[in-house]
Amino acid sequence: MNRRMFLKSTGASVLAASIPTAVLAASIDRSLGLAISSIADQSIKKMVTPGIQISVWKNGTPAAGVVRGLGNLETAAPVTSSTIFRAGSITKQFTAALIAKLQDEGHLSVNDRLEKHLSFFKGKEAPTLLELIHQTAGVHEEQEGSFSQSPTTQLELAKHISAQKPLYDFHPGTAWLYSNANYILLGAVVESVTGQSLAKAAHQIIFEPLGLTHTEFDTHSEVVTNRASGYTGTQIGGKPFVNADFVPIEQTGGAGAIRTTADDLCRWHHSLLNGDFLSAESRNALMEPAQLKDGRPITKGRFDPNDDNMGETSYGYGLMLDRSTKDHGVIALHNGFVSGFSAYLATHVPTRTTVACMCNADPSQDLPFRLLRKAVFSNYL
Repeated sequence: MNRRMFLKSTGASVLAASIPTAVLAASIDRSLGLAISSIADQSIKKMVTPGIQISVWKNGTPAAGVVRGLGNLETAAPVTSSTIFRAGSITKQFTAALIAKLQDEGHLSVNDRLEKHLSFFKGKEAPTLLELIHQTAGVHEEQEGSFSQSPTTQLELAKHISAQKPLYDFHPGTAWLYSNANYILLGAVVESVTGQSLAKAAHQIIFEPLGLTHTEFDTHSEVVTNRASGYTGTQIGGKPFVNADFVPIEQTGGAGAIRTTADDLCRWHHSLLNGDFLSAESRNALMEPAQLKDGRPITKGRFDPNDDNMGETSYGYGLMLDRSTKDHGVIALHNGFVSGFSAYLATHVPTRTTVACMCNADPSQDLPFRLLRKAVFSNYL
């Protein structure tokens, strides 16, 4: 299984995407609660996913929440608000924020060349950290045949990437192409700068200070209380799901290894976009649409023509930046897909309205993410 399949690489799909005993959380916004309840009910009824967890926050406070279905089909364990799901590529914004925080603390600059922190990139036309963050670095995503099941650091994975042939799909800074490899390299930079594992650094710098009590970088061997199991849909009536393929999740690292809950993701976005976790300068940088070296926006320089269906949606610090709103206010969003799990996180930044959705099923066209976008952001679309 290659890394692109492993993380169900998003790119253009972020827009294309962009249940037994029912449990309804107390809803502050009753009309919104009813709307997302209906969406969750349909997802279970149509067997899109065995279980689903949805949270909506406004101004840093829970506004509505719904859980439905099962976290584990074999034990019939119901999904609750504390059920742990894998978040896939939503991880990227955490990794980008770690780099921004280390810059705020004076440990690095996003304008540093990669070789400054990863010596094995010397002489390899190393991109800047910002080019990695913005997915303009051009680092090739190797179509690997398999993953090692032994523990692997981000630094070890980065060394492997540095030996790829070809190493780049294009010269750094000259085009835009979504690549998980870019964020593996950023995870390695975090390890190099902090002298800690990516998981430990993230726990100390982000998760613990911000009260993200259900969020960690995952490992495939760890026993996690209330963890959901991941499934693949079969489209067979009597047997709608099978266990998803096993993956050594920690090898997706900075690109896709986080486990979390919908509430933690909403809390995270409020802290990231509105709190004092980052400096004002760094918070502003999160929302700056990526540019190429020649000054063009990335929307005019996509390497893969298939990504043109993203329209004018740009990219920031592990965030898709969608300005197709009435007020031209940005919706900062990302999907996450990793074997057996699908996730969605989006915030209408001007109104501080956030929705997060976690599903324990592989991606499909029937995932409720677009419906949630319309329901939660209807006043701005």
